[in-house]
Amino acid sequence: MAKKTENKRLRLFTQESPTFLFVILIICSIVLMSLDHRYHMHTHLKQKIVLVRTPFQWIINAPSRLIASIDYYLSEQNKLQQQILLLKTEANLFQLNQQKLRLLENENRELRKVLNIKNVIKNEIIVGEIVLPSHSNGVSQILINKGLDDGISLGSPVMNNQGLVGQVVRVDKNLSTIKNITSNNFAISAVSESGAISTLIFGNGSPYLKIYRLPAYEKLVVGDYLLTSGLDQIYPKGIKIGKVIKIIPTNNIQFNEIIVQPMTSPESFSQVMIIKSDNP
Repeated sequence: MAKKTENKRLRLFTQESPTFLFVILIICSIVLMSLDHRYHMHTHLKQKIVLVRTPFQWIINAPSRLIASIDYYLSEQNKLQQQILLLKTEANLFQLNQQKLRLLENENRELRKVLNIKNVIKNEIIVGEIVLPSHSNGVSQILINKGLDDGISLGSPVMNNQGLVGQVVRVDKNLSTIKNITSNNFAISAVSESGAISTLIFGNGSPYLKIYRLPAYEKLVVGDYLLTSGLDQIYPKGIKIGKVIKIIPTNNIQFNEIIVQPMTSPESFSQVMIIKSDNP
C-alpha cells in the first residue's frame, strides 16, 4: 500500500499528468497577458483578425441582406400597385362624373335649341326619342317612341335641331316610323338661303341628296345652304335641308347636277321633333 501511494505522488507532475498541462497553460497565459500589457499585442492582433474576418462576415450576411432588400422592394411594389389602382379608380369615377356633366350640358343645349325652334315654327312640336335607325327593303327608316296616343299623324314632317330628318310614313299606338330624306324618290321643295333659287331636292338611297337639273344660270355655289320652301304645304318654310358640296355639269350645258350634303343623319342624333300638321 505504501508503494502505490508513493508512485501516485511521483506521477503528479509528469508529462502524462493533466495537472502538468494545466500548469503549463496557466504559465503561458500569464506570459501572454504580460506581453500584451506591455506591447499591446492584443490590439494589433485584433485589428488583423478584423481585416480577415470582415469579408467573410459580408459574404455570410449577403443572403440575409439580399432577402431583406427583395422583401422591401416587393412590399414597396405592392404599395405602389395599390396606389396606382386607387388612382385609376378615382380617375374612372372622375371620367364618369365628367361624362354625366357633358350629358347634362348636351341635354340642356338640346332643350334650348328645341325652345328656339318652337319660337320660329308656329306649329305644335312633339319631341320623340329614336328607338332604332334601320333599313327596310333598302329604305332608310327611323323608329321613334311616339305614336297615335301622342298625337302623331301620318305624313307629319320630322326634324331635329340641325335640320330636316324626314317624314312619318307609319303610325302605331306608341311607335312611329320615319322615312329619311335620303331615301329613294324622297322629294322636297327647297329654296336657297338667299331666297333667289327655288328647286326640288331628291333622295336617291345614298348618303347624299341631289338636284338633277338645275339651270346653269342659277347662281348656286358650293357651300350654299338649301332650306324648305313651304310651297309643298308639308314642310314649314325655313328648315335647313343640306349644304351644296359639288356642282356637276351635265351633257346638256344648260343644266347642272347638284350634290347636297344633308344637315343631319340618323346616326348623329337621339331626339327628333315631329311637327304637327295644321290640317290633320
